[in-house]
Amino acid sequence: MVKMNPKTIVTNLLLLLLLQISNFSIVVFSLERLYRKPYKSEFSIRPSTVTRIIVANELWGLKNGNAGFVCAHGPKVWRKSNPGDRYVVIKFEHTGITRYKFVHCHLRSSRGYVNVPINIHPDTSARCYPSYKCHYFIRKDGVYYKPEKKLFPWLPFPRSKNGRHAKA
Repeated sequence: MVKMNPKTIVTNLLLLLLLQISNFSIVVFSLERLYRKPYKSEFSIRPSTVTRIIVANELWGLKNGNAGFVCAHGPKVWRKSNPGDRYVVIKFEHTGITRYKFVHCHLRSSRGYVNVPINIHPDTSARCYPSYKCHYFIRKDGVYYKPEKKLFPWLPFPRSKNGRHAKA
């Protein structure tokens, strides 16, 4: 049995009593994680499943129905599209290691511009079942994401105070 110094015991009891009286709480710091929430999907996707994000131009009937876009992943290539064109923006293979991907795309047309956040995870892929192709449609009212039935409306281009070009 370990012998303790009576002075230490009295000091510890007085500290505990003082903390209890003054309504302080004792916090014990630990290196263990208190709560861990692992990613759990609603759906199960086979590991070799490939999901494609496709952008389709549907600006039929406009005088200038051309559109263009660039995405933040890979090479920064500006892609021009005419009405009816379709492009595969992202091709994502679900593996046990990579479960999630997030990409920003900037789209422009004569109607304005839109910044679209694109995220892919197993739930997104399951919504695009059975073809595993998720479509973004460039339309007159904005960019429409079909699986979630979400519309990103066109934003007007900013105009300068001095006209079209700034004077030097």
